[in-house]
Amino acid sequence: MMTPATIEAAELTLERAGESIPPRVRARRRSTAKLLLLALLAVILLVVISPVIVVVLGSFLNTSFLGLSSEQWVGDGTDANALITFQWFSYVLKLYQPQLLFSFQLAVLSVVVCILIGVPAGYLIARGSFPGRRWLEELLLLPLALPGIAISIALIQAYAVIRGRWYFVLFGHLIYTLPFMARCVAGTLRSFDCAALERAAQSLGAGPWQRFFFVVLPSLRHAITLGALLVFAVSFGEFNVSFLLMTPLTATFPSALYATYTFNSFQVSSAATVVFLAVILPVLALIQWLGGDELSKVEQGA
Repeated sequence: MMTPATIEAAELTLERAGESIPPRVRARRRSTAKLLLLALLAVILLVVISPVIVVVLGSFLNTSFLGLSSEQWVGDGTDANALITFQWFSYVLKLYQPQLLFSFQLAVLSVVVCILIGVPAGYLIARGSFPGRRWLEELLLLPLALPGIAISIALIQAYAVIRGRWYFVLFGHLIYTLPFMARCVAGTLRSFDCAALERAAQSLGAGPWQRFFFVVLPSLRHAITLGALLVFAVSFGEFNVSFLLMTPLTATFPSALYATYTFNSFQVSSAATVVFLAVILPVLALIQWLGGDELSKVEQGA
């Protein structure tokens, strides 16, 4: 068994060994380590980004230049030998505009409903003292651990009377988005002494509603903004539940994106993917920029 004296002697020996290494050798080792890290980063970026680059290029390049067959419309006025064409974007936007607008509407409605329900739920989870509070939090997070097909079948069996209505798909989205908003709010409230602020406001004569709207909510602006971005991203990109609950009149854009890869050409599917990325990437960038501690807490809870 190593004693503190033995550990101290070993540390001193390692320190002296490090000092005995010539400066040139240490610099060479640091340079080698940096090169290895850069090479590893380059490999990771190549593996992750190269498929995205191919898809983006395929959306406007004549794919015969990429070694793939290139689809051309007969009589559309497009030069078959043209290197660049943006006709596929106009085709996707024209054909799948209803699905794109419906997904955007669902995402916005999910944000509104999650703010109205998720913020009070997160407050009750963090500040409530009623029996079963921990069970409520676990039940709220439970759908994130269940497969989409299980959630969809449960919704169909439980609410068959409204199957086919547009808000039926919204219900499926809310099951997956409410936990993110509630978790953002609860995590923020647990990170500072909200009770002290409420007691101070109460000592000044503020009632329960005044304390909630003028003390608690201003402290949650950052968490609500982050939660709204998370809800929008999850709702807009949700596929499993949307695909299983939709009808031809309530199809979402991710479902249409799946259809392009199944039935359309590489150019059409690439253009549809770029349209999807044009909506979702700015939202993800804002999430990373605003995320901070709240985002790590949400990921741990989810």
